[in-house]
Amino acid sequence: MAQFHFSLEKVLRWRALELASEEAKLELLLREQLRLQTMRADLSAEKSNLDRSLDTLPDLRGADLRAVGAHAASLKRQADNLVKLVAKCHRDLSEQKKSYRAAKQRFRLLEELRARKIEEWRKEQDREQETLATESFLASWNRDR
Repeated sequence: MAQFHFSLEKVLRWRALELASEEAKLELLLREQLRLQTMRADLSAEKSNLDRSLDTLPDLRGADLRAVGAHAASLKRQADNLVKLVAKCHRDLSEQKKSYRAAKQRFRLLEELRARKIEEWRKEQDREQETLATESFLASWNRDR
């Protein structure tokens, strides 16, 4: 019995590697998105703490207000930068999802083609065995006559 050979096996392996690479890139971007969300929450918490700290100070002086104002401005700049990073991450994530879906589709198409070829090969093997069994039976029957 002949071994099954899929002529596009190398392409299928390459597509599997491509899919794994695209999936790894997607996971990196998802982790980056999560990191940015954590940074946003931390920044929001720090701003809330700054606002509450003003209420707890008993004797506010000009230097205190300047320091708080400078820190608030720094938090605002960080928040603005974070908004830009989140938007870029969102765009990159959207593009990477498209790349991942395309790679997954290319891989699945080859897998389906391979499955069909295996099924055709099995049917051919079954036909050959049936033919061989029939010929063997007829040869035995002719010999016995």
